[in-house]
Amino acid sequence: MTCHEKMTRRDVMALLGGATAAGLGGCSRQSREDVIRVLDADAEDTDPVQVVRRPVPFAPSREISLLGYGGTRLPTRGRDKNNVDRELGAKLVDFAYRHGLNYFDTGWNYHEGNGERFWGATLSKYPRDSFFLSDKMCSWRLKKETDGPEMFAEQLKRCAVDYFDFYLCHSVGSYGAFQHSYLKLGTLDYMRKEKERGRIRHLGMSYHGQSKDLPRILDEYPECEVCILLVNAYEGRRNPDNLKMRDILRERKVAIVVMEPLAGGRLSTMHGRARELLKDAASGDTPAKWGYRYAASQPGVMSILTGMGHFAYVRENVRTLSTRDFRPFTEAEAAVYEKAVAAFMEVPTIACTGCRYCTPCPYGVPIPDLFAWYNKLALTGLPPEGDAPDAQRKRRDALVSYFNEFSEGHRAHNCIGCRKCMAACPQWTLRIPDELTKLAAFVGKTRDAYLAAGGRLHGKGPLPC
Repeated sequence: MTCHEKMTRRDVMALLGGATAAGLGGCSRQSREDVIRVLDADAEDTDPVQVVRRPVPFAPSREISLLGYGGTRLPTRGRDKNNVDRELGAKLVDFAYRHGLNYFDTGWNYHEGNGERFWGATLSKYPRDSFFLSDKMCSWRLKKETDGPEMFAEQLKRCAVDYFDFYLCHSVGSYGAFQHSYLKLGTLDYMRKEKERGRIRHLGMSYHGQSKDLPRILDEYPECEVCILLVNAYEGRRNPDNLKMRDILRERKVAIVVMEPLAGGRLSTMHGRARELLKDAASGDTPAKWGYRYAASQPGVMSILTGMGHFAYVRENVRTLSTRDFRPFTEAEAAVYEKAVAAFMEVPTIACTGCRYCTPCPYGVPIPDLFAWYNKLALTGLPPEGDAPDAQRKRRDALVSYFNEFSEGHRAHNCIGCRKCMAACPQWTLRIPDELTKLAAFVGKTRDAYLAAGGRLHGKGPLPC
């Protein structure tokens, strides 16, 4: 069967049972129309595989799906990343919902407000008590007392709901920031009143700070029942403080919702020795499947949020966390995975998750795209030093890729160190200006080495030839 032939219900079930996120069997580059045909065919399935559900710790009469649909990376049309593809997106959500996913998450700034509007249009066809919808108070927009109430009213309108199941303080980075935005401005008191009114069912936060501030925040915020937190083996090894935060949340009986289970996608790209370790332990499991199983196996985890703008990701994640396929880590598997992640981290990459909170840069620097470019190059092999075999070709390929992908006004050296990105970045350990300086130095060093070894530039342009 080719990608352009009609896909039957049996074909869809075969794909769900055996394909991976690499693509639809042999159709790794399936068109939008092909995907829609697959999704329409799946709608005819009367017994779809179901995602695992867990009791909500603070509302045990209800169950929530172990897989949650994150709203930061919805499918889009064209080059505009805020132009949400509502038709395809709705069909992906329908697919997930049919397969048991009942937890959807959004935020004020996702897709510049079009994310909330998308969920309002898409979820309205489902019974309201059949799903959980989570939204967030945009912390960095809170400048005066009226900002919170105005934002909340607009979010209810955008999402076309009468209440939010979970409503969170968004991207809390320190006690000081929490105190200013939520205590001094009265925003938290307002959220408490909305909970009393029934327009918020459960309160929580997404946390990007340090463990030293977390207990103090929870002391001021005893109503916090859920916390979205970075949970993945990469973060745990890179930032041991993350492990302390997990312990604090469990001790306080705050349910953990995982964000970035694959560390911004990096853990799905395991290669070399790391990939071989996983393959030897379970030859049929992708690195992504290992990553989701790791997150789902951590104590205190209620659900895992992940952005899913492509059908391949929705399909594999549904399968990985389904009642048919999911199994928690054994001690032996946990040891193998930790060893594989350690081997993977021997290749230094930039710890950017691609959340894009730092954009737009006032000086035109596409920060997440530059970091993604470097990480991809690092994972496939940086140009070697000196006269190593194939060094000159790898230098040329790296330079051609960089100068083709980023125009003069959008390269790393345009960063002036204003640090506005640092205020927006939810990862307090990531020093964005420093990383951009290092990236610019790497490009300059590679260019100098290329010229010193006899390489030439094409005319006045930057492309090596």
